[in-house]
Amino acid sequence: MTRICVTLTEETTASLIDRMVDLAGVADLFEVRGDLVLDLDLLTVLRAKTRPLLFSCRPVSEGGRFADDDPNRRLLLLEAVKRGYDYVDVEYRSGFLDVMVEKSGRGLVVSHHDFEGTPEDLDGLYEGMRALGPDVVKIAVTPRSFADVGRLLDLAARAARRGGAPLLPIALGPLGMPARILAGRYGAPFTYASGRAGAEAAPGQLPAKLMADLYRVREINPATQVYGILGTRVSRSLSPEIHNRAFKARGMDAVFVPLQAEALEPFIAALPSLELAGFSVTQPYKVAIVPYLQVVDEAATAAGSVNTVLVKDGLLHGSTTDGLGVVSALVKNKVPLKDRRVLILGAGGAARSAALALHQEGAQVAILARDPTRAAAVAAALGCGSDALASLPRRSWDVLINATPVGSRSAPGQSLVPAALHRPGTVVFDMVYDPLDTPLLREAQAAGCVAIDGLQMLLAQAAAQFETWTGAEAPADVMRSVALYLAQERAS
Repeated sequence: MTRICVTLTEETTASLIDRMVDLAGVADLFEVRGDLVLDLDLLTVLRAKTRPLLFSCRPVSEGGRFADDDPNRRLLLLEAVKRGYDYVDVEYRSGFLDVMVEKSGRGLVVSHHDFEGTPEDLDGLYEGMRALGPDVVKIAVTPRSFADVGRLLDLAARAARRGGAPLLPIALGPLGMPARILAGRYGAPFTYASGRAGAEAAPGQLPAKLMADLYRVREINPATQVYGILGTRVSRSLSPEIHNRAFKARGMDAVFVPLQAEALEPFIAALPSLELAGFSVTQPYKVAIVPYLQVVDEAATAAGSVNTVLVKDGLLHGSTTDGLGVVSALVKNKVPLKDRRVLILGAGGAARSAALALHQEGAQVAILARDPTRAAAVAAALGCGSDALASLPRRSWDVLINATPVGSRSAPGQSLVPAALHRPGTVVFDMVYDPLDTPLLREAQAAGCVAIDGLQMLLAQAAAQFETWTGAEAPADVMRSVALYLAQERAS
C-alpha cells in the first residue's frame, strides 16, 4: 500500500507538533523539513510524533532554504539518523556519503530535485542514485512538456519490474498530477501531499484529504484501471470528482486523474507510459484528436469530434457523448425538438456534436460563429445551416445554445447575446457549468426565457462515458449529488 506523506511547512517546532496532531487522521507519515523550521528541536519533534517521520533538509539548489555549503545541514541529517527518524532524505548531489552509509538499509531516501526541467538521461540518473544503496529513490523533475511526464513514468514502470529500491516519481507543477496520484502503480512506498490547500511545499502538491478521499491513492496498485480528462485547463473540471465517486460507488478498482497537456502531440507520445483504460477529451482537443484514433464511431465521425476514448486491445476507440448530453438536457426540461429552430453559438467539438444530434432529432439547426467560413464548413458536413455570429440580431429562434467558453471562469462576466435579443418563451441553454449562473442565463431568465445550465449536459454525457468505459450502469444519483454539491460550493 502506498502511504500519504504530508510535508509540514510550519516554521516553529511547537506549530509543527500541533500540525502533526491535527493531521494524524489523514497522514500515514510526516516529512519534517529541517530547512523550514526556525527553532528546530529534533528530539522534541520525535517524542511528539503521531506517525512515522521522514526528515529532510533542503538546500537552495533543491528548493530549500539552507545554503548549499552550510555545514549545519549535514549535522542535522546525521542527528536525525542517530535519533532514529524512520526515513532520512539525502540529496544525491549533496556528497554526504557518510550520512547515506549510516542510514542505508534503515530508511535511506536518496533524492534529486530539478526545478528547471527534466534530465535527458533519466536512466543514468536513476542508476547513479541506486548505486548509493538507498531504500527509496526519489526523482522530482519539472516537466516542460507532458511528454516529460511520460518519460518519468516509463522509468518508474521499468524500475518496478526490475525490483530493488523502489522509485518515487514526482513531476512538479500542474502537468505532473498523474505522477503524484499514481505512485502506487510503481510500488512507491509513499507519495507526498500538503496538509491543506495553500500549504504546498512544492509545486503541484495536492491536499492529503483529496489524495485519500477522492483519488484513493492508498488503494492504487499495478492492476488499477486509470482514466482521465485531457485538456489544457482541467484543474477546475468536475469530472475527477464525478467519476471517482462513481467508481467508488460501484466498488471498482479504478481512478480518474487530470491529464493537463500543453499540446496534443506530447500527450500522444506519453500514452504508452500512462497505460490508460480510457479518457475524456475537452477543450481544445475534441476535433484535433480524431486523426490519432484507430476506431471512431459513426456519430463522432459525422460530427468530426470526440469526447470519449476507450482503450481496447491496444487501440484507441473514439466516440462522442456531447450530443446525447444536449438532447438529454432538453428532453428533461420538456423541450420539443422536431421542427424547432435551434441556433448554436460556436463551431468547436461540442457544437458539432450538438448540431448533429439535434439535426437527427428533426430540429432546424444553424451554427453561428465569429468565423463564418468555419461555421459554413462545419454546417456543410452536418447538413445544417450556418451564419456569422454578427447575424444574431437578425435571427429568430426557439432554442439558443451557447457552445463556447464565453461566460465561464476563463471568460467571466461576458455573454455573446445582447440582453435585448432575448424573448419570453424561448429556451436558452448554456453549456458552461463553471459557474452555473452565467450572464447569459441571468439575462435570459430576466426576459422570461426557459434557462438550462451546463451541469445537466455534463451529467448526462458523463454517465454515458462511464458506461462506455466500464460496461456497467452509471450510478446516476451519486454523480448528480456530487456535481450539484460542488457547483453550489463553488458558487458560495
